[in-house]
Amino acid sequence: MRFLILLTAVAALAAPVCPAPQPISTVTVTDGSAEGLAKLYGNGENYITDLKVTVKFKYYAPYDIKLEDGYSPSLSVFDFGAEDKLLFCSSQTGGSGGYGNYRVYRVKTHSYELLYDDKADSEKTRFSAEFQPDGFMKISGSGASLDVCLGYMDKYFYDRIFAPDGSVKDAQPHVNDVSFVSPSFNPASGIYRLTTYRSVTAVAEVNRLGYITQLLDFDGGFTPSFTEFSIAF
Repeated sequence: MRFLILLTAVAALAAPVCPAPQPISTVTVTDGSAEGLAKLYGNGENYITDLKVTVKFKYYAPYDIKLEDGYSPSLSVFDFGAEDKLLFCSSQTGGSGGYGNYRVYRVKTHSYELLYDDKADSEKTRFSAEFQPDGFMKISGSGASLDVCLGYMDKYFYDRIFAPDGSVKDAQPHVNDVSFVSPSFNPASGIYRLTTYRSVTAVAEVNRLGYITQLLDFDGGFTPSFTEFSIAF
């Protein structure tokens, strides 16, 4: 009996210790004079699941921010003109259309605030598009409209949309949700803003007519300051 107890104790002492999970990336965050760390965690090698950010300020209990799973998760901080730098989180869905997940947070010592989410942006700010005779497309939204000449479109798709007399067939363009968001530096102000992209397609997803591009400036929240249509990404 003593021999069996001794073997059990030795086995327990020799059991391997699981290493602590390593963060995918780590950035420094601030809340006024308080400084902390934000660490991005997840499981997997390609498609990363259980994505979360763990925020820890000295003298405060850590807390987690749950993110959407995806490929190539990223964590960064940018000066958008707020009192402190804001946390920019992204990952890629891997589906057709090149969509991603994009959020911006303000982190505090004991809590956080969501300031931007691409899904909410897609719901809040809507655009529409309609083909016009003789090879034109009208894009409408945000209280304005723009006529685009589609002479650059591939002839195969052009002929699927417009008849020889210039009239419009049954096909109509489709404005997709926000698919890509990127912080962009504004040298005039010395701070960053967000640039968002919504693709416009017709007949097939591969036939991309261009992108509705918006610049969003931060003023307590992210609001559009400029909208244009770009033929190329």
